[in-house]
Amino acid sequence: MPAYKRKFVKKEYSVSVPKKKMAKFQETDSAKKADPVDDDKSGADDGWESQSDEDEQDELKKFTMKKKAEHSKESELDVAGGELEGLKETAELYKSNIFKLELDELLQEVSLKYDKHATLEKALHQLKSIFDSIPNGKESLLTDFEATMTKKNKIKVPFPEPRPSSDSQYKFKFVKPSSINVIGGYALKSIARTKGKFNVDLAVEMPSSIFQEKDHMNNRYYYKRACYLAVLANAIQSSKKGGFKVQFGCLDGDTQKPILVVGPSGDKSNTDFSKVKCIIRIIPSIAGDIFSPQRLGPGRNCVRPKDESITNTLAPTPHYNASVLQDTSYTTNLAYLYQHSKNCAGFKDAIVLGKTWLYQRGLATSEQVQSGWNGFLFAMVMAYLLQNGSNKKLSNGHSSYQLLRGTIDFLSTHNFEAEPVFLGTSAHAEFSADEFKNNYDVVIVDPSGTLNLASRVTKSGLAQLQHEAKLTMKSFDDSVDRFDDVFLKNVNDNKNRFDNTAKLQIPATHIAKYDADAQADEPYYAQFFAKQVGAILIKGLSNRAELVSVQYTLPSSTWDIDSVTPLHSDISSITLSIGLILNPETSSRLVDQGPDAQDKAACKTFSDFWGKKSELRRFKDGSILESVVWETQGYENKSLIVEQIVRYLLNYHMKIAPGAINYWAGQLYPMINYAKSIPGNLFNSKVNNAGFQPVNSAFTQFAKQLRAVDDQLPLLINNIYPLSSSLRQASVLIPHPVDFGNIDAYPTSARFVPAMDVSVQLERSGKWPDDVVAMQKVKHAFHLKIAEVFKDKYGSQCTVVNNVEQANPLGAAGYLDVFYHGFVFRCHLLVEQEGELLEQLVSSKTTPVPQRVLAEKALQSYQQLFHHRREHTFHIQALCARYPAFSTTMRLTKRWFGAHLLSAQVPEEVMELMCAHVFLEPQPWTVPNSGFTGFTRVLSLLASWDWESTPLMVDMDDTMTSKVRDEVIEKFAHYRDQQHAAGHYRAMMLTTTNDMEGKRWWKSGQPSRAIAARIQTLAHASCSVLDESVRDKDIHRIFITPMTDYSKVIHLDPKRCTRYYQNIHPQRKFLADLELSELGQHVFAQFDSVTQLVEEIEKAYGDLVMVFYDKYGGDQIGLVWNPLESTPRPWKVSVGYNSLPVDMSKSGYLKPLKGNPLSKLAGPNFDAILAEIERLGEGYSLILFYNTHLVTPFASNRLSSISPLLNKIGYDDYDDDNDNDDANDDFTTALYHP
Repeated sequence: MPAYKRKFVKKEYSVSVPKKKMAKFQETDSAKKADPVDDDKSGADDGWESQSDEDEQDELKKFTMKKKAEHSKESELDVAGGELEGLKETAELYKSNIFKLELDELLQEVSLKYDKHATLEKALHQLKSIFDSIPNGKESLLTDFEATMTKKNKIKVPFPEPRPSSDSQYKFKFVKPSSINVIGGYALKSIARTKGKFNVDLAVEMPSSIFQEKDHMNNRYYYKRACYLAVLANAIQSSKKGGFKVQFGCLDGDTQKPILVVGPSGDKSNTDFSKVKCIIRIIPSIAGDIFSPQRLGPGRNCVRPKDESITNTLAPTPHYNASVLQDTSYTTNLAYLYQHSKNCAGFKDAIVLGKTWLYQRGLATSEQVQSGWNGFLFAMVMAYLLQNGSNKKLSNGHSSYQLLRGTIDFLSTHNFEAEPVFLGTSAHAEFSADEFKNNYDVVIVDPSGTLNLASRVTKSGLAQLQHEAKLTMKSFDDSVDRFDDVFLKNVNDNKNRFDNTAKLQIPATHIAKYDADAQADEPYYAQFFAKQVGAILIKGLSNRAELVSVQYTLPSSTWDIDSVTPLHSDISSITLSIGLILNPETSSRLVDQGPDAQDKAACKTFSDFWGKKSELRRFKDGSILESVVWETQGYENKSLIVEQIVRYLLNYHMKIAPGAINYWAGQLYPMINYAKSIPGNLFNSKVNNAGFQPVNSAFTQFAKQLRAVDDQLPLLINNIYPLSSSLRQASVLIPHPVDFGNIDAYPTSARFVPAMDVSVQLERSGKWPDDVVAMQKVKHAFHLKIAEVFKDKYGSQCTVVNNVEQANPLGAAGYLDVFYHGFVFRCHLLVEQEGELLEQLVSSKTTPVPQRVLAEKALQSYQQLFHHRREHTFHIQALCARYPAFSTTMRLTKRWFGAHLLSAQVPEEVMELMCAHVFLEPQPWTVPNSGFTGFTRVLSLLASWDWESTPLMVDMDDTMTSKVRDEVIEKFAHYRDQQHAAGHYRAMMLTTTNDMEGKRWWKSGQPSRAIAARIQTLAHASCSVLDESVRDKDIHRIFITPMTDYSKVIHLDPKRCTRYYQNIHPQRKFLADLELSELGQHVFAQFDSVTQLVEEIEKAYGDLVMVFYDKYGGDQIGLVWNPLESTPRPWKVSVGYNSLPVDMSKSGYLKPLKGNPLSKLAGPNFDAILAEIERLGEGYSLILFYNTHLVTPFASNRLSSISPLLNKIGYDDYDDDNDNDDANDDFTTALYHP
């Protein structure tokens, strides 16, 4: 088992542990205790009871006595043998021993303790007593009954639509219930605890005497049902026996079938079940023989038009009919499930697991009407697979895991359209298989053979269920433990689940297709509308989308009994949500081909569906087809073709204006494109359409030409490898070619020219010096020779740079910059003997310690540049080729880190690996097929990553087995113990197959716990913004960072920031109509004034201050003082920073002394340090420039004085009272304290 202990996060699936287990519910008017199912059929008993208690008690008693007898005969058992037998059984029935332990722990968490519910038991008894005491009423017209209830009892009868007319002659008379039974999961003891309250369903059977033979027609049954419910509500409201809160609600979103939702009183009485965390649902039901089932067959019409002479064109009302039949099935279907629970020991636990699985995927919630699936339907499918017959796929001897797995496997692969599921069949022709198939999208018929349990399941709902089932089966089959992905993670997160999402308000005006026949069968327009949208998008998107999900949210799940139902009052308040999972191979297709022009009927159907977009086109193969063409260019625009299709189809068929749809797909593209405020003469806007193709083509041609000149070199060039993020499609902005000959037209704020690192590998030779220092000089000569030859042959400018800042004589000190077709390629020579010599120096025992230290540093730099970066680039390039959305994801992620001033804290390779993780291990979702979704997945990863106890493992080459992962976790646990003992450690551990210890990219001790916590906080806040965003502008808030968290903020002059043009929102005044740049006509590759200033600050004050900035065009630098270094200490000459005498205030903060200059303690002089930073910025550009770029083909003279980089220092004076800086001081402490 892994070294760490799994922690179940209750907020994912539960709220509290119930305190009492359910006792037996039973109260009868006679001494005889009848089985509730028999009682329901006979109608002779008013009592009700939990379905299984009596039989279970008898069986438990017999089982206990038998075990005691066996135990007395076999007092000496072989304990070890029993344990081995248990392990054998576990291996046979479960995926693994660990998986069984995890399941057992999960079941303990989500299962109810039914014997802890004494107050709920009494509340149920009280409700039954109330209902039994209601006197029979007098017969009256529905209109009179409604008026009386409203005026006298302040209760609005919850009539469904269409309401009974004012001249209706229908009559109603209340008669006390025939029986009352606990039904559903609570009676079966198969409730799964979730975040919300669970339901306890109470079926109140309405007696047959209140109905007439044809009450199933024209909503008459629903009207009487609503009246009956109003009487029950009034009885609860006016009863003095117990206090309950009662409201109306809908049964699983069916607006035709209101129910009573009874909540606890909160008065702490013996019937106050507040602590049980549940609600009681009062569901009216009827006996199965009240209406003839044949009249409610799926092909029959039960809602006649007002003109009763029309009889030959009546459309069937299958959904209406199924809704009526459902009220006859509650106890019989419960009895069916109960029988299976008796025969199969793991049945109940499997249902609990199945409900948990459904809930985590949003397929079993009652607030949102999504797919029509729920835990009951899941249980019925499982029972179907257990029952005897040709379809039996499960056995009573299976474990709960096997039952769950088998059911999910069946759901993932079964063709419901071709093979409807029948738990039972009916002899009546009205319930034939064809009748069901012709009238429903999905067919799962109950044991009676008459009721389609899946009547409300749409094709899109079934597709979503099967999609989730397929993903779960992959997790079950994975060699890696995916328990968390299957059961613990909240999968129902649209921003992570779908590649494209859209939201819209259902219009109040009905579409033409919602005619009288449609209204008769589906009177709730929202349900009809959602079904139509799903069908249209499935047809229109075809194979562009792997999944189309359509959901709608009810405005309110309950309403007060003195109010009218809100479900029909304002249909436009209902939000429809659309989720799409795209096919990466076909989603950006430009042409949708239709039928051949010769097929007139098919062409008409195609043209009617697509409208004016349809046209005849001739293709290269000579075929003439009806087609739809989507004109667009560039990857970004092509990725939005699906959005164009959705907007067009919904406008054409559903009359929804394109602007009324909030579609989430390309809103973040502006974050990784050059801003519109940049003058058009500086950058070509067509660069975005071309993507990375120009720079990749330039590199390919450059590499080919470079290898072509190696015959003029002493050694041949073996390989040329890209190392730069721009050459692996990971740079935030797409590289654009620069007109070097017109460079003086670019202002200083747009003069950053990226130098793309390239590794040039020379062939092996025995002539290389055995001394590393001498080898560096020979490499420099090679640089000069290559520059000379390449320039002579191709005319490209070449610059050999000798980095004088390289203090290590064993390290590489130079490189070659080639200015090629508007790009700069920075060439580093790879000589394998260099690495071998450095390894010898490091490993040799005779190497002096100082030289060994230098050799270790040089070897680390050598491996980082030539091996690690090359390998990393290879993997990232492969992922970009494999996943079209991967590049955009990386670019957005880097932009996000930069926008929050974290460029100095997180290496870009680490950001890329984080992005790789969500593509290589996308569980519990599919691989992201849009940059938007890929980016939100990264944010969710950062927000939820338990970096304190779990490393992030990135399997770049698919070789990280379970054994390897366990080893990584064990090493991580050991590493954490060592770090805790040392008092400091790296917070986030990111490992790959070739970097098991995660030391390749992070510097020692990075990131600190404070930085990791800030990343997580910002990611969590960004996810919240994404969840709450309604407009496009809202989403851009995730790229705005709070500046109040820093101790001090330095504001830079944008005109002197060479990368300012890469800013998210650059101001045009700093980019246009400026005087000649101070840099003149010279091109300086990789000259980033802000980054180099930050590096200088870190070198000078790295122990005293932490520096934050955005290297992608940022014009601010945030500083956070280190409180550990600020601690007063005795003054000494080697203190290391500008100091002043200080004392400690009562509140624990530093205060400069006043009046008395004498002090034994000293601390940092922050004012003086900030002044030093300001002076450093004033002369910074000139000094640092000449340290790093001594040789350039464009400048042989020294530059004139450069204007100051800093515009102003934005910091406040010291606050002697320490009453204004508490927030900053607190953040400072949080950043540095372990």
